[in-house]
Amino acid sequence: MAEVIGTAVNDFFGRFQHRLGIANTRRIAKAYNTVRYRAERAEVVEGYERRYDELFMGNDPGYSGAPRNKLDDGWVIDRSGNFPGLESSLAEAERLIEERGGQDLRGNAELAQQQYLFHLSSINELNRYPGLLDFGTSSEVLGTVADYMGMVPTIALNLPVGIRVFESTNRWCPPMAYNESQLYHRDIHDMPLVYAIVLARDATEHTGPWTFLPASVSARATRALNYQKWRQPYRVTDERMYDVVDPSERIVFTGKRGDVLFLDTSRCFHYGSRDAVEPGYRIMYAYTTRCRTDFRLMLYRQQFPRREGDSALRRMVLGQ
Repeated sequence: MAEVIGTAVNDFFGRFQHRLGIANTRRIAKAYNTVRYRAERAEVVEGYERRYDELFMGNDPGYSGAPRNKLDDGWVIDRSGNFPGLESSLAEAERLIEERGGQDLRGNAELAQQQYLFHLSSINELNRYPGLLDFGTSSEVLGTVADYMGMVPTIALNLPVGIRVFESTNRWCPPMAYNESQLYHRDIHDMPLVYAIVLARDATEHTGPWTFLPASVSARATRALNYQKWRQPYRVTDERMYDVVDPSERIVFTGKRGDVLFLDTSRCFHYGSRDAVEPGYRIMYAYTTRCRTDFRLMLYRQQFPRREGDSALRRMVLGQ
């Protein structure tokens, strides 16, 4: 019965949010979910405010007790290459790149997202590639996200996909105008919604790099464009965006293997996978709250693999 109701609710809001306005739809969902999932929210807030040392030090005894990175204006980049679990996660990504990278995955329901963007991993394959969880569940990474959210975050239990390795490439893509995720947009599944984006290989302007506007610039653009208001489009073309902000204000995330971008994609306009004449490879970790701005948790929750001896923090972050 819950699944039937959830499907009906999601279909209704998906069909009419253009008329209601995305911002209004998100407010309705956030208010509803704050009531429905109030016990879950209380647990992750209390975990952050009252059990921080117990949870974060218990997850990683070598953790300093405070994250070295803090999101400012909706983002921060770390180029140290020094994170617990980073190398094991990068090794798993490299294994996936060797197995599946450079292949035409069009028509593959599990892995193809767009003609220019392929997932190299399925969320249901984490038992085969368990090291992908190591970086995303480390206290250093979770501490950065928790500091920003004011609660213990949750790796997304529904859309967006919580953990994915992906390839940006023009190889299989016929010439076309930019579309979908290649256009500016702000994510709508939750607010805040933080991505930790790891460069699995060196990234240049020729590998379809992630590009974004800081939160303050995005707020200015949101007001000028009436973005997410009634009958306004979700995707924004360059022409519209650069009528209200200067192109020089955008930030392009290029760099070396192991560089990490933390970004609130619900506040910061962003796009990616443009003009990837050379393939670009990244790992993406999506962190949400327990009270999202959509109704997808009424449908299903992702079941992440468990292992003996998992810490209390890791179980909490994986929704267990």
